[in-house]
Amino acid sequence: MRATTHWASADEYAARFPKVHWQPEFIVTEDERMFCGGGVNSATDLAFYIVEKFCGHQIALNTARALLVDMPRLYQTGYALLPLSPPHNDDKVRDIESFIQKNYNRPVRVNDIALQAGMSPRNLTRRFKSATGRYPGAYLQELRIAAARERLEHTRDSVQVIARDVGYENVTFFRSLFKRRTRMAPSEYRTRFGVGPH
Repeated sequence: MRATTHWASADEYAARFPKVHWQPEFIVTEDERMFCGGGVNSATDLAFYIVEKFCGHQIALNTARALLVDMPRLYQTGYALLPLSPPHNDDKVRDIESFIQKNYNRPVRVNDIALQAGMSPRNLTRRFKSATGRYPGAYLQELRIAAARERLEHTRDSVQVIARDVGYENVTFFRSLFKRRTRMAPSEYRTRFGVGPH
């Protein structure tokens, strides 16, 4: 089972509960119907996570606006990237997911991941799809779009800067992919959902 806690307590908890897969980079984790929060405002973070999980992103944003609070960041590293796959018990795939999450803004190729994981690219792709419901490339794109959404919601950084920072040198391709995933251009998305400084 994976879980989170405050980053300052992570080593202590890892020593006390070595069978748990600790992921202190997350503010919120979910695994086998066990929810954990890792920050001082973790109750609020977890509440918004549950609202978004069951009611959708739009309702979560509307709730945040109604309560006059920002949507929480779900990663202690500063990126609001929701868990992308249902709970599963494949530890090898979990390690691969963690690697992609930490390197999503760099060039990530299936062959490189397979080499690091000690698997053939074909076996990795099959196993990853079986556990997560997505192919590795699609998983990577979802992470990048999630990171871009968070930046558009909470910053005034230009679309060009955001595209580059999440891993796309070609801003035209990024705009096209973002619109395909969200049904909106990045600028429209910011106008509609931005809750950061304007």
